[in-house]
Order: sequence, then C-alpha cells, then structure tokens
Amino acid sequence: MPIWATAPVGEAPSIVLITWRILQTDTDERHFVGYNLVDREGRVSTPIDQFDLATLTGRTCSGRIYQLQGRPGVDADAMYVWNAWCRANGVLRWENVTSKALAGQ
Repeated sequence: MPIWATAPVGEAPSIVLITWRILQTDTDERHFVGYNLVDREGRVSTPIDQFDLATLTGRTCSGRIYQLQGRPGVDADAMYVWNAWCRANGVLRWENVTSKALAGQ
C-alpha cells in the first residue's frame, strides 16, 4: 500500500477523523491517528499543538485543524500509515494515550 504526501494546509485546512486515537512517541509528541472519511485514507497528523476536549477538536503544529468524530478506535489503514511514519522518523517506541488525553492529561 503506498504512502503519499498530504495536501498543503492552505488547500485542506481541516480534516475530520473517524476511528481515531491519540498516540504519543518516545519523544513525547502526540499525534492524531485515524481514518479520513472524505479522502478515504489513513491519516497521521503532525504533532498536536492544542486540543479542546469539549469539542474534540485539535490544531497541529502545521496549523491544520482536526475534528474527531465518533468513538476512539483502531483503523487498519491509519495504523499502516502510523507504522510507516514511525519507521521514516526513527520512532522506536510509542503508546496509545487516548484515554489520558480524554481525561485532560
């Protein structure tokens, strides 16, 4: 399965993710990882800059806005992209911190 670059933030300023999680790398960066229903693709965000628990909306370091819909979950396409992203960026360890993030931690 190929991995491709995403559209610039100016072309796609916001993305809705379903079947999403928040994953944290061994360098303490947190990322949204989920399924982009509009473009039908697994998605990994740049590091999360701000996250609003009340609206499940977050802004990443790129300036893109992510809206999380539905319940957290695991999407196979998103995990394929996450694992490829981890290899490309030298991430050796990561953890699922979705529950912590939803608890405001």
